Amino acid sequence: MLKFNYPSPNQVFMKSLVKPMLTIFLFLTFFSSCNNEELFIEPIIEVVEEPTTPDDDITTEEDEVLEEEENTEDVDDTPVEASTTPCDFNLSTVQSGATVVINCVMDLDGQTINLPSNVTIAYEGGDIKNGTLNFSGGSVISGELLNNTLELTGTLPTLKENEFDFIPNRWGIVEGKVSDEVASTNSDIINQTIDLVKELGVDTFLIDKLDAYFGMQDLGQSKYASVFIPSDFSFIMTENTNLRVQPNDLEKHALLFSWNADNVLISGGKLWGDRYTHDYSGGGSHEWGHIISFKGVHNGIVDNVEMHDGAGDGFYVWPDTDRNADGTLKPGRRESFNITVKNSLINNNRRNNISIVDGTNIFIEYNTITNGGSANSVSPAVAVIVESRATMAPDGNSLYTWEKTENVHIRHNIFEDNRADVVLLSGEKTYIYGNTFRSKSGVGIAAAADGKVYNNTFENTERLASNSKALVLESRAFSNGEYRVKNYEVTNNTFTGYQYGILANGAGHEIKDNTIINCERSITVGSSKDLEFYNNTITSNVSKSYGYYTFQTESSIKNCLITNGEINVQDKALFFTRKNNIEAGNIIIDNVDFKGDIKLNGVQNITIKNSTYDNIEIIDCSPTLINNN
Repeated sequence: MLKFNYPSPNQVFMKSLVKPMLTIFLFLTFFSSCNNEELFIEPIIEVVEEPTTPDDDITTEEDEVLEEEENTEDVDDTPVEASTTPCDFNLSTVQSGATVVINCVMDLDGQTINLPSNVTIAYEGGDIKNGTLNFSGGSVISGELLNNTLELTGTLPTLKENEFDFIPNRWGIVEGKVSDEVASTNSDIINQTIDLVKELGVDTFLIDKLDAYFGMQDLGQSKYASVFIPSDFSFIMTENTNLRVQPNDLEKHALLFSWNADNVLISGGKLWGDRYTHDYSGGGSHEWGHIISFKGVHNGIVDNVEMHDGAGDGFYVWPDTDRNADGTLKPGRRESFNITVKNSLINNNRRNNISIVDGTNIFIEYNTITNGGSANSVSPAVAVIVESRATMAPDGNSLYTWEKTENVHIRHNIFEDNRADVVLLSGEKTYIYGNTFRSKSGVGIAAAADGKVYNNTFENTERLASNSKALVLESRAFSNGEYRVKNYEVTNNTFTGYQYGILANGAGHEIKDNTIINCERSITVGSSKDLEFYNNTITSNVSKSYGYYTFQTESSIKNCLITNGEINVQDKALFFTRKNNIEAGNIIIDNVDFKGDIKLNGVQNITIKNSTYDNIEIIDCSPTLINNN
């Protein structure tokens, strides 16, 4: 390969005239040298190696080991020191196929340099600034040489590395508190730089030390309304990176935004919203000021990112447009698909920490999610919510599903100090497992179907605070009486220290193999159909605590089966009252060990068999008692 190297600013290169004797001397020295050091001379004839035979391509395990050791020895991680010495050469005479090493400062002084094809310009501590490089095809440039005063034109080169290290001061970023105009310029700079390096073939954008504010525009009007993350791109930050929302009065904005993109990674960094500096005076809820927004993104990952103090949500995932009324996608439109938020801290956002509005295959995993719904929040004000938008159809028995979620996994997270940890206002096939819930309210399922809640630890740290609830399955129904919360499996969870452990309404749930400790009302059975409780263990030393319990309001329980398990509490192990007097239902209790008293008051169609209890109190009903002790 034809190659120019510039080892020091004191050496003279690219001379148009070279003394004949010096040329001969260097030529002979090159061919007589027995070492592998490169000589810094004018271009020489490229050496072409003979083609290898098939046997030459065979690599043994020993060859691979030796090659790995050689490569390891050759690696030099020593940072290249930046040079301040002016270059004593220029690029105007570079020949096609040459490599030029820049280890000095080259000021183009506004000039445009036209370069031939297949040129490589490599960084070694130097700089090129204040001008234009007009490239021909097949060229390469080191990313370290790019800056806001150097323009690249012509057939753009590729970058020497597939990663680009964004150095803020080389691009004109102004850090610290700034005017709105400067913050907007900061956004323009980072967006233009992302576009440039992506066009140069880079897919990884690295930022280390940075603490700056970025101006926002109304979300949805343009992809550049904020810092935009394009397709096939990794936006990588470190713990030294702080990106901040410039205080604004917009109802809708996002610090990082990806729209109809594929294969997006956002990693590291600390992202800060304007919750406490936002201008809310213009009216409206101003609840859509997000930290990260994914709109119609496929294969998006947010990993090890801190998201704090959004005027709206920390993370928001939504479609690029509404669906058809039946929940199907409109032609050519996109849902969000295969989205993961992991290993992150999502904290103190004004609306919700995470909102899942629309999408399939959404994974919220291994995060710490705190202070959702803190003081002066806006509704719903929870840690994680699934809230697809739907309206009731005219018949009252179905929904127009403008947004939809399916196969959402909320797993292995830690929830603390939230007004409520997880709320499912909608959703099909949502799975909640392996989490630790430590807030006053754990999981609330308001209108969702066909999901699971399993292997979680619910531990209320406020110790029997009034109205604390670990798990609520609500009783919302259509006009025809069909329950909207249905077919949930609640298994192998541990609940400790709530006023209400499990409130079970709805239809078709299996609630089994759970351990409930020191709750006032361990399992409360409400308006429901086809519920099965199996092998739940309930213990409590809390005063006036109950095992299986019902509220003292009239309601119906249809086809409820309670089998196996042990209940040992301070008050009634079973307390059922005023059930099935308006509409008949069947309640069967079989093979349950009630270590204490039970009470039935106005409960119709109930059978207790093969069970143990100390005493039974029966008021205004005639239960069927079979083979009990």
